Amino acid sequence: MINVPVCIIGCGPIGLAGALLLARFGVRSLVVERRDEVNTHPRSRFVDTNTMELMRFLGLEKAVEGTGLGPDWTEYNRWFSTLTGQQIAAIPSPTFHTVPRNTSPTMPVMTCQDYVEHILLGEARANERVELRYRTEALEVTQDADGATVVVRDLDSGQESAVRADYALGTDGPHSSVREAIGSALETAPLATFSQDVIFEADLSEYVAGRKGGLLYNAAPSGMLVFQPLNGVTRWRCQIPKADPEPLTQAETIARIREAVGTDDEVPISITSTGMWQPTPGCVDRLSRGRVFLAGDAAHISVPTGGMGNNIGFAGIRNLAWKIAYVLKGVSPPGILDTYHVEHRPIALERVATGVHTTECMARIFFAFYAGQETSEAVRDTAQYADYDGVLLGFELESALIAKNPEPPPAVNNPTRDFVPAVRAGRRAPHVWVDERRNWSVLDWFGMEYALVGGASVAAGRWREAVRRVAENAGFPVCWQQLPGPDAAPYDPFGLALVLRDGIIADWWSDADVGDSHVEARLRERLPLRESVSTG
Repeated sequence: MINVPVCIIGCGPIGLAGALLLARFGVRSLVVERRDEVNTHPRSRFVDTNTMELMRFLGLEKAVEGTGLGPDWTEYNRWFSTLTGQQIAAIPSPTFHTVPRNTSPTMPVMTCQDYVEHILLGEARANERVELRYRTEALEVTQDADGATVVVRDLDSGQESAVRADYALGTDGPHSSVREAIGSALETAPLATFSQDVIFEADLSEYVAGRKGGLLYNAAPSGMLVFQPLNGVTRWRCQIPKADPEPLTQAETIARIREAVGTDDEVPISITSTGMWQPTPGCVDRLSRGRVFLAGDAAHISVPTGGMGNNIGFAGIRNLAWKIAYVLKGVSPPGILDTYHVEHRPIALERVATGVHTTECMARIFFAFYAGQETSEAVRDTAQYADYDGVLLGFELESALIAKNPEPPPAVNNPTRDFVPAVRAGRRAPHVWVDERRNWSVLDWFGMEYALVGGASVAAGRWREAVRRVAENAGFPVCWQQLPGPDAAPYDPFGLALVLRDGIIADWWSDADVGDSHVEARLRERLPLRESVSTG
């Protein structure tokens, strides 16, 4: 019997991120994976702002950034008759664009899932708290009141063994066996189309000169085809929609690619891999049962439009990992684990729905073009394709860990696209730089412990002392941080914000509203202390 605090089933990017997060919090994990290598057929290409902030916390921001396409590829998404033909639309993609922004210390990155996975894998292999076992299949997952038992089989030797863990995480993809084992239902609404996914090598540089984009859609005579640059040089991915699941032959696939390029040139094309799939967006009814949790594609599946799939998974594992660590270390009651489902499922549902809506809008461009109709209205409706910071950054979580806001959120014209930073419970804490060189962000204060952030004009002494007493007497990891100057909007110079380990604001209040005798009580009431009766 192998004993480990956490057993992670599935060694894709979400499973690896989970193992690394747990390790940062001092928790060992065993990660099992039936594959023998990193998936070389990348399904995901976009690392959004939230995920890049996670990579920054893990110390991997620059490594991931270094694999990206760069700003010349990410400024627009483009639609053509063919790659060398008429340009139907060039739609700005600010959410994709790899340029500095005032809402985050990081930049989003257009890259490949396998590149990111290699970076995470290298970090995991170097971490003594992470044990990786490739070519190891999870045969059975059961649980009782004290933990979970995972029966695994070494695919080379055929030997079976049992792993006993306090908690098990299913990050084993859209066909998750862990999801089936705990009876969690995946509620999906399959789209009425199939897609052939093709990874290929070709030098298309002369055909995309002056026409670069994160996605290059083509309304070729034989049907729509989208090109996706993978390394900005010769590695490409394309998707070919089909009405049935029967794949094109290699010769047919190459012919479709050449037709979409729009040239009679015998462009050398080498197909690396191909696969058929049907978009089946949806989410499970429960993200956990007992001591077994689901994350990534095991928990929710997005359409590729908008690049949300893996990013939803990263958001979920970041929400979950610290809570498991707090419970295992005896800092917080097990009830805080219920908040993973309560907080994360609405976010997953919203982002999956946003992807579906964007797909529907985008398709109208082709319907209009093939019908010989004006496309401007469809182009306007598709503006949110890569402009959805309102969804990514303007969300608000709700749970027993998070206070109720006394006022409604800031008004915006378009909730999908528009984002206004605000200090509100359930919101991602706003980014502001805290040093003159702009190397350190407020967000760099978060991750290892709860943080009480005070404005520059707050009476720091009493709050610092309250934080010290709670940390010492309750054994709860919480620290004091104070903004260096009054010019730190949207933070109030006289306000305080209590921030969870994953950068979400748990509560906020004014310094003047709390008397000296109530300072420690005000802090304690929102902390998930071990002696708490319930966190629901």
